[in-house]
Order: sequence, then structure tokens, then C-alpha cells
Amino acid sequence: MSEYWDTYVDLIDGKPASIVLDMEVSQELDAKEYKYAFAARLPLKKPSEDGLHAGAEADRLAIIEEAFIEAAEHRHYINVGKVTTDGKRDMFFYSLHEDEEALALLANKLYFLADYEIEVFKLDETRSWDFYFEFLYPDSFQFQRMGNHDVLETLEMSGDSLEAPRKVEHFILFKDKKMMKQFAKTIQYEGFTIEDGSFEKDGEGNYIVYISRVDFVTYNAIDELTDLLLEISAQFQGEYDGWETMAVTE
Repeated sequence: MSEYWDTYVDLIDGKPASIVLDMEVSQELDAKEYKYAFAARLPLKKPSEDGLHAGAEADRLAIIEEAFIEAAEHRHYINVGKVTTDGKRDMFFYSLHEDEEALALLANKLYFLADYEIEVFKLDETRSWDFYFEFLYPDSFQFQRMGNHDVLETLEMSGDSLEAPRKVEHFILFKDKKMMKQFAKTIQYEGFTIEDGSFEKDGEGNYIVYISRVDFVTYNAIDELTDLLLEISAQFQGEYDGWETMAVTE
């Protein structure tokens, strides 16, 4: 629906899950009109060992899935995301229709021809769009990891192998000056340096703390690092606002 789709990995029932999500669909649809949630569940024939990907059948499934989602949209069932885990793929839709009949007929027609079994069912929500925001949408840690990976991919495109440790700078915002100072004292025990320009207000009235430390920037390392800073920032009512570093190329 929107052009802003993104992907993140999480655990569902203790198993790795890949979540692909339309991040801005709630801004494109009238939530009061498209208020009914549905799922289409497809067992993969040849999933990878971790149960995340469709393996050799990926290309074939992509063609069927694209046709299904496009046809569903014409019938006012809007795809908002999909989850692949434990050898199954669930596609999720919001619709102005109260029942799944039209979506199920369409799904069975397209996937039956490709020798797939698919189950379509309605999702029970206490409030409309609860499933999207409480189950599918990333939390602050997942959202930050998505941003981390975007930055790392940019570094890799510039020729950075990500193997060399380097100075990484981080930005944390505070409304409360006292909390900001307590954070600054605490974060230095974690080996971070308070950079020049800290403790000033930005254009929106937030106090900013700039911190830095030499760290590895592999995918796992940077995710663990931002998880730590999100936790510590929250303890002092701060908002972690991201990081930057320089590309290291040979």
C-alpha cells in the first residue's frame, strides 16, 4: 500500500521469525473503514533449516504471492505484512469486509493451481489494528536494529568490511536536565566519553548528550551496543537518537 516496507528478525514462540511490514500503511488507509483483520497461512514445501526462508521455492512463491496480494487489493483486502517462521508463511490483511470468504476463494484458486494448501481466517482483535501495532510493528529495540542494518549496509557499499573497530558516536535526547546529568555520569562507567557540545538544547527544546566509544560495528556487535544504550537511556527518561561513524576502507 505504502512505499515504505522494511524487514526485521525476531523470535516467535522461541523460534526465529522474519517479519516484512508495510511501515506506513496505517497512514494510507482509513482505519475506521479497513477495520477487519485476516491472515492467510501457507506451509512451505521446502523451507530452509531455520524455517525462515522458502529456499528453492522462493522465486515461484514470489510470483504467486504478488498475484494474490494484487488481486486481494482489488477486492479491498490490503496486505500489511507477512511473517515467515517454523516453515510457515502468514500473510496479513486489513479489509472493509467483515468476513474472509472472498479472500479465501481467491487464495485457494491461486495456490491450489500451484499445488499449495492455504488456510484463510479472521483475526480477533480487542480494538481495530491491535494486531498490527502490538504484534507486527517493531518495538524500539527492533526499530533501532532496522536502522542499524541500514547504516551498516551503506558502509558495506562503500567498501567497509566492518571488521575494524572504530570510534562510534551516539546521540541521546533529554527533557529533564537533572536526568541528563545522571545519565552522563552513569554512561562514563560503561567506557563512553562525553563529547563537546553536550548538554545544550536543540531546536525542539531537548537537551542533547553526545557520547562516543571505540567499538566493533559488525551486525551483532552494533545491535548489542544500541540495545544497551536504549536500556540505559530509558532508565534516565532519555531517548536514544541513533549513531554515526566513519567508513574504514583499505
